[in-house]
Amino acid sequence: MHILSKSTYIKGEQCEKALYLFKNRPFLRDKLSMEQRAKFKRGTDVGILAQQLFPGGINMTPSSPSLFGKKAIETMQNLSNPDINVMYEAVFQYDDTLIMLDIIVRDGDKWRAIEVKSSLSISPTYMKDAALQYYVLKGCNVPLSDIQLMYINADYVREGNLDLSQLFVFQSVKDYAEQYQDVIAKNIAHFKDIIKQPHSPKIPVGNQCDTPYRCEFHGHCWKDVPNKLNEPYIIDYKPLYELLGNRNYSTAFLNLLFYRPAVPLFDGDKPYSEFIIAFSVLSNNGKFDKIYNWNCLDDLSRWKDSLELLATQLTGFERVICFASQNIQASLQKYNLLESKELNYKILNLREVLQQSGFEHEKVKNDFSLKNVYETVFPDKTLFEHSRIILNALSDNLMERNLITNDLELENKALREVYQHFAR
Repeated sequence: MHILSKSTYIKGEQCEKALYLFKNRPFLRDKLSMEQRAKFKRGTDVGILAQQLFPGGINMTPSSPSLFGKKAIETMQNLSNPDINVMYEAVFQYDDTLIMLDIIVRDGDKWRAIEVKSSLSISPTYMKDAALQYYVLKGCNVPLSDIQLMYINADYVREGNLDLSQLFVFQSVKDYAEQYQDVIAKNIAHFKDIIKQPHSPKIPVGNQCDTPYRCEFHGHCWKDVPNKLNEPYIIDYKPLYELLGNRNYSTAFLNLLFYRPAVPLFDGDKPYSEFIIAFSVLSNNGKFDKIYNWNCLDDLSRWKDSLELLATQLTGFERVICFASQNIQASLQKYNLLESKELNYKILNLREVLQQSGFEHEKVKNDFSLKNVYETVFPDKTLFEHSRIILNALSDNLMERNLITNDLELENKALREVYQHFAR
């Protein structure tokens, strides 16, 4: 039975208290956010795609945690089997530490270890991941020719069928990993001692709570910190009203759903190219709301239809209010279409307006989202995470995809409430 894994080791490096709580008080964890779920899904999808570069492998993923030990034994046996050249999610265990390696490939009389990442670059955390994996592999006496990180090539442009040999980049991290073997051995021994302690380490909250990842025990550790969430928000109304301008314009509210797939879907696209897959327009026609919804979830290749439809639906309005982390004008202008240029001058990104007006509150400190702004302005109300819409939009389940229309409308109505609160 293992004590540590790759994820718990990295957790220990970030905060020993988080490691202790994960192993001894896991029920204190925060609820997994929709954004985190979306990232996990993306990483899984890219990892499965990467396997196609090394076909014919055996998947060693255990069907339950109780089978980790058995799969570790089978993995070691497979290394000696000349008929097996590739394994996916191979399980190795050494020094009470377990890893699951994305891909391991026979390389002559040795093996090449590969860890797949869905990002466009390599982070220090990824390097530490690999160094730990190298430690376990060496401890298991696996004859390694190399250990590599495999990630997305930011310069790849799709033309025709997907070229996986061009989509992915390989970088050896063997030299880096070898330099940190003594450090890793000491850390593992220390982390195992931490886990055995009767109480969690007394570590005050600080930058480690959000770097490099937001800790899943954030809510537990911050519960005794003076609660600033109940304090009123701060905003400078002078620049706010200057940025809002004429508040008597005929106004529509626009909610755009962008998709940025790690793997380009269409010719001419690069990894993480952005395009619109759904939108909702909300306006008021006398006493009743007027709502127009569109999506191309049944056929993503129709996404460019959104630009002409947007121009048509927003014609006649003097102002279009949105709330987005990206520059909407730039996102529309890059398509170099007449319709997007006509929309450009009408669009007001309320997120940018509030930030430029010095909107401050503890709730938006780490995430300036519509949800957090809405719940700050209206403390008695709640709004779901935007990532819920993205997860549902990309789901294989038709019922989940059908939920996005209602969710886009609800977000748009929340946006209107926030705008009207400040534009009164």
